[in-house]
Amino acid sequence: MEKYLYFTSETTVDSNADAALYPASHMTIMNPASATTTEVKFVNRAGTAVILNTVTLTHAENDHKNVMKALASLANTERTNAPFVVVADTENGIFNIDGVTACAIVSAD
Repeated sequence: MEKYLYFTSETTVDSNADAALYPASHMTIMNPASATTTEVKFVNRAGTAVILNTVTLTHAENDHKNVMKALASLANTERTNAPFVVVADTENGIFNIDGVTACAIVSAD
């Protein structure tokens, strides 16, 4: 069953850049963007890797490896049969990766 990863970047979700739900299979790369942020890139809705959707997770300094490992685990979890996996829900104050404190979304779609 396909897993879908849910992110929100604002305390009030009212536009397409405030929330996103991506198929885990569309995740293409994770990389450090700064000492305290990790970028997660997803293939766009058209299925092309030319223009990527980007989620930036803010976390403790130099904690990239732990963030990447935790996100890979969430994307592949079999703990539940549910396809909907909350990663970062700023709107409700839920961050299911230890140390993540904020989320930003740049949608190419």
